[in-house]
Amino acid sequence: MLNNISPVLRFMVFYINEFSKVIGRSNDVGYKVLLENGILDYLEDCYEPLHTQGRLYVLTDIIEMLISKGYFPESSTPFDIIPEYAYLQPTEG
Repeated sequence: MLNNISPVLRFMVFYINEFSKVIGRSNDVGYKVLLENGILDYLEDCYEPLHTQGRLYVLTDIIEMLISKGYFPESSTPFDIIPEYAYLQPTEG
């Protein structure tokens, strides 16, 4: 049954799940946020270049778009929102 799902749909479902983890909400909530802000259309329309990029690259794109649309505070950055970036930022000292 899973073999009948298109690669584009698998890609979109993957990022719904990943985004939902980032915001700490259910996949239903993540789906609604991405749908209402046009992000699912973006993932579908830009599948060809995006699916060759890494997970953090695509999540960064999603977060940056949501910041520009007002979902996250304007002063936010992907480094503030995506947990993995905390490990990549240099420490002071």
